[in-house]
Amino acid sequence: MTIATGDAMHTAGTTQDDSVQPRFPLGFRIVHGLLIILVTFQLFSERYMKKIWKAHGHDEFRHLLFHAHMWSGMATALLLVVLWSLIARNRQLRGHLFPFDGPYVQNISPDIAGLAKGKFPPNGMRGGLPGLVHGLGLLVISGMAITGFLMFFLIPSFGVAAPAHIYQWPKKIHDYVGEFVWLFWWGHLGMAVLHRISGVRR
Repeated sequence: MTIATGDAMHTAGTTQDDSVQPRFPLGFRIVHGLLIILVTFQLFSERYMKKIWKAHGHDEFRHLLFHAHMWSGMATALLLVVLWSLIARNRQLRGHLFPFDGPYVQNISPDIAGLAKGKFPPNGMRGGLPGLVHGLGLLVISGMAITGFLMFFLIPSFGVAAPAHIYQWPKKIHDYVGEFVWLFWWGHLGMAVLHRISGVRR
């Protein structure tokens, strides 16, 4: 299947022609949608939750958020395993998310040039700038999930007692990577809104 490059643009519209772009597999779209929900909850719950061992018996709702954050984090890790298995089995999906060769990487420069003119790349597994950003976002979310997974098993009794000092190592990485996840989340939301406004088909 030929992957269109950024040279094929509407002259009167605001997007490139996406009529020949391969669509994302249904399984990927379902897992992606579930991850959006879980990651969003993870980000916002972290702002308001309270670690139980720091204020035991106080502010029950924030403690509940802490438990929900931990278990939804485990669900996120599981979904990421499913997502990476889908990526491993689909060459076009790998090319889109990690555009390092062929037409996938060749679409990056035209995408940047198009954005400078107010034109958005089409949807689909074509690599380019959207694929590159999406792939980097997947990596940082995976990093946050891995460190969160380690933290889960370092917290005694699911959070009712303070963890050992080694807990601070994955936590510091978790917090640092989380800032990049916030950047990706806002960028993902902003581009989704702009794509919707511009009329790019999904």
